[in-house]
Amino acid sequence: MSFISDMTLSQQEIDVLFSALEVWCRRLNAPIDSQDGRDVATVMLGLFKSGHTTKAALLGAMERIDGLEEV
Repeated sequence: MSFISDMTLSQQEIDVLFSALEVWCRRLNAPIDSQDGRDVATVMLGLFKSGHTTKAALLGAMERIDGLEEV
């Protein structure tokens, strides 16, 4: 039962994830429902579950993963 509860997201959490996913897919010029979009969604869900719970935090983490963040 805890596996299912770990996978449950509130509407607000879904909105945050979807908003960040839209931005990132636009950057990639990839439709959300493409394989690239699904891959990004998978990574973002993992990031969200590991504590990146805002749009800015998700996008920042994605930039660090892709090496796009300026140092």
